[in-house]
Amino acid sequence: MNFIHNPQSVKSSNRKSNRGAALTLTVLLFLFISLAVVLGSASPVLRDLKNAQALIKSKSSYYTSEAGTEDAFYRIKKGKQLSNPEVLSLNSGTVSVATTDVSGTEKDIIASGDVGTNDRNVKLTILAGVGADFAYGAQVGDGGLVMGNNAKIKGTGGAVGNVFSNGPITGASGATITGDTTVATSLNEDVQARSVVCNADQLVGKTSPQIDFGQSFVPSDTLPLSRVSLYVKKVGSPSSPSVKITQDNAGSPKTTSVASATLLSGNVTTSYGWIDVSFATPVNLVAGDTYWIVIDAGTNASNYFVWCSDSNNGLGNGVGKYKSSWSTSGSWTQITGDLAFKTYLGSGTGTITQVAVSGNAKANTINSSTIGGTAYCQTGSGNNKTCDTSQADPSPMNMPLSDANIEQWRTDATAGGTITGNCGDSGVAGCVISSSGTLSLGPKKITGNLTVTNGRTLKLTGVIYVVGNISISNNGTVRCDTSFGADSCVIIADGWIDAGNNANFLGSGTAGSYILSVSTIEGCNGGTQTAGCASGNSGANLANNLTGAVFYTSKSMINMANNAELKAVVGYKLNLSNNTEIEYEQGVADANFSSGPGGGWNVKSWKEVQ
Repeated sequence: MNFIHNPQSVKSSNRKSNRGAALTLTVLLFLFISLAVVLGSASPVLRDLKNAQALIKSKSSYYTSEAGTEDAFYRIKKGKQLSNPEVLSLNSGTVSVATTDVSGTEKDIIASGDVGTNDRNVKLTILAGVGADFAYGAQVGDGGLVMGNNAKIKGTGGAVGNVFSNGPITGASGATITGDTTVATSLNEDVQARSVVCNADQLVGKTSPQIDFGQSFVPSDTLPLSRVSLYVKKVGSPSSPSVKITQDNAGSPKTTSVASATLLSGNVTTSYGWIDVSFATPVNLVAGDTYWIVIDAGTNASNYFVWCSDSNNGLGNGVGKYKSSWSTSGSWTQITGDLAFKTYLGSGTGTITQVAVSGNAKANTINSSTIGGTAYCQTGSGNNKTCDTSQADPSPMNMPLSDANIEQWRTDATAGGTITGNCGDSGVAGCVISSSGTLSLGPKKITGNLTVTNGRTLKLTGVIYVVGNISISNNGTVRCDTSFGADSCVIIADGWIDAGNNANFLGSGTAGSYILSVSTIEGCNGGTQTAGCASGNSGANLANNLTGAVFYTSKSMINMANNAELKAVVGYKLNLSNNTEIEYEQGVADANFSSGPGGGWNVKSWKEVQ
């Protein structure tokens, strides 16, 4: 068989094979180039993605640190327990917050946030402010709050009209509170567990081993301990110490506590005064058992506290002791006598009745009320919301001013001189205001009464302390001098305050400036009118188109009637008659005073640190 070879066919086949190889090479080259382009583009994208994730974690760390400083600041400002360091879990990370005392009036709060190994640190420096925390539209003591028809507590300028009361709140038709409303369990002093005699000084934290002091007591009833009061003063500017409640261990305090709170140094002055210390979580005491009140102090020879004592051992079932460190092993040394103290036990339930609350309501019992938020209560009836029983009954809150604070203002006023007699209308020489005239005065102590009426104006250039009564009416005006700027001024009466008929209480004219009017009269708490009390048998009667001011009564009722409108009130008891309003301004919460004791802590500086 013969085969015929065709050269042209072979050449054609070779050309096709070469073209296929070239195409393959071209495709492969294109793929390599494409892969190079894709990989080259992906690398920056992946790098940017990694950087973005790191940035997110870094920002989370920063916000976690910031949250840590805010939490610590809140705890210090409100006197709540704060560990050092305080470690919290937030934002899928942790924050460690350390607090350092720069001085008796300054603290550094440094928070280190860590989310995904990205550390960010924030430093907050705070100062003990010359002021007081009026954080509520109305803050009421054990006497409670009574609201008449259409009485209202509201906020303005972005603030809400929150209310806190240590006693019951009772409303009527149209009674309204636009913010949150909280009623604590009521308290009674345990008169069998106290020592009130003061005839010797015990220096707390000046030198070792007299650093931590303890006083034992035996409660008369099985009830929660919500508050203690200590009779103390200070030398220099000591840091705020912790106050512990411990059980007894063979006649001395145990080295662990069952309750803890902070004794705010800003509420203590250089003169003796009763300083309240309230426990956020009250401890249940058993009648007949022995417990201890312990001050856990620091050591500073120039800045320390003095706790007054009774050298005669008048208590009988208690004793005072000291030790260099209460929480370590070792023996305590007994003093001669008992340290001055009072104890307060919860003996009743907090109630809210017939009030429209726009925010949350918190009390043991809520009845016949309309709640806009959550009704935190254990029992209730006739409400629009069922009780949320997830939270414990609220604990009582200290008043924003202590007796020692007020006494310091009296001292400041007296230092400016004394006017013997009455002042204002028909006042004595040097303290008389002519018709429609203006008198600048302060600091001064007035031994008589103060009366400002008929268009007259009293301008405060310092603290005014009136031993008698204060009456402002018929377009009379009391105001802070313009020199106060954003600070607020103070006027105090040992007697009653009666203000109305278009009376005006004004600040300096600068935003944030207010006038604080204080009455310390005792026992004027409503009911039958008695001699020595203002109208309504009150410590302060505020009525008839009165405007402005912050009013404060430590031991008596404030009575408001006939369209009186105030910025904030704090009183042992508060009665709001029909159509009366409290219009709370946010600036009142940060009111500072140019004279007197320290109040809440304020921010000095904030920054991120390495």
